[in-house]
Amino acid sequence: MERKRACRWYLWLWLSPLLTVPTLLILRGSLDTLIWAMALPSRAGSGAVNYRTIVERVAILVAVLGSALWHLMLLIPARDKESAFVRWHGRQALLIAGVRTAIPMLLGLLIGGDGQWWSIPVLLIIWLGGTLWGQRQATRGECSLMRRFGQEEPLSPSQRSAPALSGGEQDAQVLIEIVRFSRDPEERRKAVAELSRRGMVETL
Repeated sequence: MERKRACRWYLWLWLSPLLTVPTLLILRGSLDTLIWAMALPSRAGSGAVNYRTIVERVAILVAVLGSALWHLMLLIPARDKESAFVRWHGRQALLIAGVRTAIPMLLGLLIGGDGQWWSIPVLLIIWLGGTLWGQRQATRGECSLMRRFGQEEPLSPSQRSAPALSGGEQDAQVLIEIVRFSRDPEERRKAVAELSRRGMVETL
């Protein structure tokens, strides 16, 4: 069940370009119109400041960050209180979305508006490869990206199951690992309750 929930949230990474790209185009068009109306001067001589270039770079930054706000939807799984596994995959999906945001933003700031269009091939690769990789990670019960960032990876659904959800006999060692290592207070409480029911609380 946890694997399916974590995997479903990667669907947002599949569909988000349908919202982020139109938002980016609308913001860029609106900001370009505003810059044109401001009639900012270009560099007139040696050592002069090119105010138009500066404002255009800022407009690129605003447009990219504005379109990326759609990815804040991933804060829902990233703050999931029921499952540490779903929570870690929500944060992993946010990291992937962050990479997808950083690439056009950096290229746009470095080489101007054309940088956003040069980033499209790279973004397509990350959109396809990164999203597929994330879904496969969730399906296998893994969360590698978070582990690479030095975070404590939660026990995968194949390694443990909350007592209230399983309906079957729980392995005592798995319950003890949940109490010791899980960051989910509710999950720990259920594990302690199950161990107490079996008269094994002193094992801890």
